[in-house]
Amino acid sequence: MIIVHEFGHYYAAIKSGVKVEEFGLGMGKKLFGYKKGETEFTLNMIPFGGFVRMLGEEDESKDPRSFGQAKLWKRMVITLAGVFMNFVMAITFLTILFTVGTDPILVSQADVERAYDNGKLAFTVDGVRMTPDEIKALEVTTSPVVFEYLEQTKAPFPQSVWLATTETVRISWAVLEKAAEIPVELIQKQQVPEGLAGPIGIAEVTHKVLPQGFMALVKLTALLSISLAVMNLLPIPALDGGRFVFQIFELCLKPFGIKPNEKWENYAHMAGFALLMGLLLLITWNDVVRIFFT
Repeated sequence: MIIVHEFGHYYAAIKSGVKVEEFGLGMGKKLFGYKKGETEFTLNMIPFGGFVRMLGEEDESKDPRSFGQAKLWKRMVITLAGVFMNFVMAITFLTILFTVGTDPILVSQADVERAYDNGKLAFTVDGVRMTPDEIKALEVTTSPVVFEYLEQTKAPFPQSVWLATTETVRISWAVLEKAAEIPVELIQKQQVPEGLAGPIGIAEVTHKVLPQGFMALVKLTALLSISLAVMNLLPIPALDGGRFVFQIFELCLKPFGIKPNEKWENYAHMAGFALLMGLLLLITWNDVVRIFFT
């Protein structure tokens, strides 16, 4: 998913005439690299994230092929190209799922309740079907509540493309609502929100999904791709959404002949990156404690 995301930035950049100096997978010290044309493709030590380093993206450059010298609309396209590719990836994978048929995609409690009310889902405890009220009435149960899917979501092609698109929008909104809970949980409750996972947590989920077969992995990839796209769109410096906000600000100032100070923008992105890395460490530590010590 990261390769697909960064390829979006890379392709948009080269098509816009911007020089791409490095296409990196992972962070930190370079482990391996090879150069093709004017771009070095690298594999780096820390197995998280990726980046496309363009000429003049972080340092001011007067080179006509630098990122900063490109027309504003081209820079905006380059910024959003990674997110766009993740949405395309998700819609493609969901189209495959809906064409062959898949269990309903439930990403919130409201989805679960709606599926139950529509007769697409049943709840069982120890193999016995129960209503939500009967489950709530159980005083003590050591057995988990198991979802039993009664109907698959399926549509012929090309209707499945439209269904995949609408589902991507619905799931994106659910991810956005969950993302809005993160600062509230961290500040008010001093805890990582339930369901928020980092690389280790994602690896754990993947390990559980793999035995369910290839199509289950396709579904997981689609959901993660949507999450990656939505989180990258958040207006936080260092994320694509944060960079896009600065570009919108530049667009608003353009009629007045005012250009934002690139140095202060870079400071904001560095601060945002530090904040995100701190959050990542916190989430990773939470995953380690939850998986290995509870």
